[in-house]
Amino acid sequence: MAVPARGQDQGDSQPATVETLPDAIEYWTLPGEGAGPLVVNDGNGTLWTFFHQTGNLVALSAADGSALLDVPMSISPTALAFTPDWSLGFLAGEPLDDQIIDVGVVQAIDATSGVVLGEIELEGSCNAVCAADGGILYAACGMQYGYEGTIYRLSWKTAANGAIAFAVETQATCGKVPWAIALYDNTLYVTDLELQWTAQPDGTMGPPYGSWVWEYDPESLELNDRSWVGINPSRLGVTEFGVLAGCSGSKQSEGEMVEPSLSLIGGPGGTEPIVIGTTGASDLAVAPDGTWAVVSLSDWASAPPWSAAALLQNLKPGTSSQAMRWVYTGDLAYVAFEDGKPVAQRTQLFTDSFIRAVAVSTDGTRIYALQSEPERIAVIPVDMIM
Repeated sequence: MAVPARGQDQGDSQPATVETLPDAIEYWTLPGEGAGPLVVNDGNGTLWTFFHQTGNLVALSAADGSALLDVPMSISPTALAFTPDWSLGFLAGEPLDDQIIDVGVVQAIDATSGVVLGEIELEGSCNAVCAADGGILYAACGMQYGYEGTIYRLSWKTAANGAIAFAVETQATCGKVPWAIALYDNTLYVTDLELQWTAQPDGTMGPPYGSWVWEYDPESLELNDRSWVGINPSRLGVTEFGVLAGCSGSKQSEGEMVEPSLSLIGGPGGTEPIVIGTTGASDLAVAPDGTWAVVSLSDWASAPPWSAAALLQNLKPGTSSQAMRWVYTGDLAYVAFEDGKPVAQRTQLFTDSFIRAVAVSTDGTRIYALQSEPERIAVIPVDMIM
């Protein structure tokens, strides 16, 4: 498949700054430390997350952020997904005592009590799950230093006592580090974090860099196609116009952006690149109606003098003009679709606290933003960034 041409920079304008945050932003404290992704259960509007440092899974009230569910976890999770009817959740992760990270675990959990109803072990670190109709679940497994990743199609059934039993229906190789899954228009999309280089006219390899999103038949897991996106595509979101891939490692070359922060796959004309300034997308969430998305942004910043990048520059002067690193920002981007084409608008909300993860409320009026320093959730009216 040919690599698409470079995307046009849609982030030329300076980001808007909210000098004084309005009272409309609400803040929720969290019943744990080291929060992971934010996931909304659209069946009841609750907001879910898990905490790596304190080892608990919680569901928060959509009204005031109070903890409706707070239970200890028996695995170290990386992802959470719900069934289409929202009655059952699936946690993906690794055993707590897995030092090599070569075993993946998928747990089925009751969406009301958080009780683990069943689990299955898979080969390789389990990075993502995606539930479909008909008792089907997809899981992506792979690790940084493995030879290849694997995508699994699992079936699950509920016994009379409520226990969940899993079975592997089929599996397929999937790049090296599969990290996110989405099901759209009878196609299963799986991202691969492995960095790829493109061939230059002189035969050398260089920018634009990027990664592949693999596209499978959801029943047979036969590989149908693949789409070229930006670097480190760690998030996928299903919109009304296609699958949005968030690339958290966009790069710059000689002042020109060459790798997009986002890519829209399956929209009109194939893959549509979206560049938002000089940033990458650290997380994204799509509105319930699929007509817009919100993206939290990472950016380049000077590396501290004790970092590996700065030490390398000191040891080998000239290796780079300036030692840089990726950091989270306090910025959000609102992505709308005009005639099916994505248009991004960036807004700076916070200068003293970063945003690590985002989710959208069931009614589509609020954004849940997971902040650091202090770790909390900011509840932001959508019209503040539109």
